[in-house]
Amino acid sequence: MSVELIRKQMGLNEMTRRENVQVVKERDIIVPDGKPDMQRVLYLDGDINIDQIDVQEDRVVYKGQLDTTILYVPQNNSKEIYTMKGSIPLEDFVILDGVDSNQRIAFNYNIEHMHWNILNERKLNVKAIIGVGVEATKPKEVEIVTDVRSEGPIQTSAGIMSVVKPSQSGTEKLIVKDELTIPQGKPSIAEILKLHTDIKEEQIKRTDNEILYNGIVEICTMYTSQDEDKPVEVAKHRIPFAGSSDITKPQEEAYWNCELSVKPTYVQASPDYDGEDRIVEVECIVEAKYSTFDKNDETIVADVYCPGKKVTMTNTEADYMNLASKGTARASKKDMITLDNGAPDTEQIFSVSLKPIIDEKQVNGDKLTVSGVLEAKVVYIDPENMNMVQTAVEMIPFNQEFVCEGISKDAYVDVKVQSKDVEVSSYNKNDLMIDYTLDYVVNVYKKDMVQTINQINVEDMDKEELANYPSMTVYAAKKGDNLWSLAKRFNTTVQDIVEINDLDENTALNFGQKLIILKKTKF
Repeated sequence: MSVELIRKQMGLNEMTRRENVQVVKERDIIVPDGKPDMQRVLYLDGDINIDQIDVQEDRVVYKGQLDTTILYVPQNNSKEIYTMKGSIPLEDFVILDGVDSNQRIAFNYNIEHMHWNILNERKLNVKAIIGVGVEATKPKEVEIVTDVRSEGPIQTSAGIMSVVKPSQSGTEKLIVKDELTIPQGKPSIAEILKLHTDIKEEQIKRTDNEILYNGIVEICTMYTSQDEDKPVEVAKHRIPFAGSSDITKPQEEAYWNCELSVKPTYVQASPDYDGEDRIVEVECIVEAKYSTFDKNDETIVADVYCPGKKVTMTNTEADYMNLASKGTARASKKDMITLDNGAPDTEQIFSVSLKPIIDEKQVNGDKLTVSGVLEAKVVYIDPENMNMVQTAVEMIPFNQEFVCEGISKDAYVDVKVQSKDVEVSSYNKNDLMIDYTLDYVVNVYKKDMVQTINQINVEDMDKEELANYPSMTVYAAKKGDNLWSLAKRFNTTVQDIVEINDLDENTALNFGQKLIILKKTKF
């Protein structure tokens, strides 16, 4: 008996490797000509820009730079603050055995710690510890069997293969720029020291044709002034923005995600109508990084037999990575930060940043518990210390529980935590109250297996083999039985069992349920 297998190609993803490493980078930063000698560093921060990522055999190579901003006090004049910038080249690689240029790479990085050491009055050594995470995903094509054709009474059992995988991803950039006026009551600008940008009140919406987003870019400008009594000042402004990404929503789309970030690209002080430098010309880039996931359900042939015939099959198993579930949560929080030198006026706070650090992910049944700490960093102007820049750091614990469909202890769980809408207010003489929101995004990936049929051989049974099947039996259903397994076991068909016992083909059998089963004598 000839059997024809109807096949279809299906694209899957396989996670080949993931690696998290720490790299240490350092460089000597020279005080620029025209700037005074350095006596004491008040502030240091950095921003990573990756320009190039290349996938080579067994390694992922990346290039870029770590841009640094340093605020320092010159010698013999502690009331003045100067700023200087520098950069540390980043050119390194992460070893991933088996990775090649055909694989999709997810590359993540963050600054875990920065430290400085003054070598002399004109030279500063800056050292940074950078965390780098790389995940490699390999596309693979699997040939599945969707139907079987034969002249004989071949019986097939259908199964559903559900695959959720990335479909569209990209980054849209929106330029936000304005001319911001220093408020009345604040002195004019001598030099802009540092700019801090953040996104507030963001709203993101998915439509059938696009992803819409809007919000407010909050800009804090730290500058030295012309007023000797207030040598360092902070001015705050807000710029609304709105944008969109043209992404058609297919019917099979299961999940989508969009993250907004902002980075300043240009800042310059300029004079107002009175000739005083009270205008801040600023330009920022708002990035909307989006990704979508499609779910494809394919009907496949899971099992085959033929009453009265001996059926042998050769199968191939292929494993693949599947997005089992995706969950989000939002938690509004309030916490206090104690400042040893006393809490400043909120107008003198330059920035409040909350950096989530995940310590533990625990799976218990269908529940996931994520715990860690927030590194809360407050940068402010201390009026009691000659208007110097101060930094206070405090660790705030966090804990969140999720119910995740399809999660298990052997699943790969990817969790992202972001702080949003951070607001600060004075609580008492030494404490600041911080209001904020934590956004959680959880992706649960599972390693699934698909079994594909390569070949089916059908042979006649001899009389002795056929005689071993009972002509009729009354069978009591056991745990795990279904109509398909019983038909295959007793050399009959599901249709015959259904007709004799007045059942529906989709009937689920109860434990102990009695069934009359007749052996087929003609095929």
